[in-house]
Amino acid sequence: MPVGNSDKGVGLWAGQTMFTLDNVNQHIDWWHEALPGSGEDFSHEGTLTSIFFSPNLTVGLSNYWNVSFSKIIGNRYMGWDGDTTTIHHRDEESHSDFANAVGGYWGDFKVLFRYLLQNDGQGAGKRFFLGGGLIIPSKNTLTSDPFFLDGSEKTDHRHFAMSEGVYKGVFELQYFKKRMKNPVFIGGSLTSEVPLKENEYGYKASKYYNMSLSALTGQLSRFNFALSSSLLLRHSTKAYWNNRSAPNSESTLLTTGLGLVLTTKLGGVTINLQRLFFLRGRFAGIEGEVDQRVSAYQVSLGYRKVFDFVIPWLDPLKDL
Repeated sequence: MPVGNSDKGVGLWAGQTMFTLDNVNQHIDWWHEALPGSGEDFSHEGTLTSIFFSPNLTVGLSNYWNVSFSKIIGNRYMGWDGDTTTIHHRDEESHSDFANAVGGYWGDFKVLFRYLLQNDGQGAGKRFFLGGGLIIPSKNTLTSDPFFLDGSEKTDHRHFAMSEGVYKGVFELQYFKKRMKNPVFIGGSLTSEVPLKENEYGYKASKYYNMSLSALTGQLSRFNFALSSSLLLRHSTKAYWNNRSAPNSESTLLTTGLGLVLTTKLGGVTINLQRLFFLRGRFAGIEGEVDQRVSAYQVSLGYRKVFDFVIPWLDPLKDL
């Protein structure tokens, strides 16, 4: 099982089905100096903790086409370390409503079609896939500009939600190779998410470009697990509120990870510890160009199960 989303590197034959479940637990410690012109002549400090689950069902429509359906479910929690609350910061969670946010636990829904250009199945060989699909936002999103870019008076507001509230096109290229020597599984993927239009609240999300590389050893002879490593480079372009550029929305993020892969009777399980580095740009939840510090870690868990059941009307061998 390659590192990253648990459905990566797997192509299904006609009628096969696969269930995956990915969990990300992210913790960010942040600090920034006083915001100029805000009337708050003190530094700001806190944490942002996010817990996300993403169940995914993949079906082999044919020996060349797969379709996947996934949904993000979770919560984000802001811990504020200041002596008093401000219009920008307080202890709060994304599941609750706020002045400029519709709260809830639901994130985006994604439908993705993959064409299997090359798929050598379970054994050694190559896996080369092309994919494309649609991201459908949930209603649990921000409902107005948290930066007040139009010059209106700043009032109580929130900077985060479960969904960006924007329809997006998603594109993907995967290449993995399984070998007989270590690392037994190597490869990577290129993906992009492109907003199709601004939403009803005047927000147009960033374009996201991701490049991931991963490697996996064979099962260690003395232990019931394999070792994995991963590298993810993510770049986001500027986002806009009502055609005005949102502060700190353009950034480049590097995520490095090490983990374990366990094979059980119930399916494959991955455990990864990851560190995030902001290479370019600033933490997007902070307003303006101010001095800041950000430290981010995450633990991700993954599960994958290819079922023995084959959907009869999709199985080309059912009448043989």
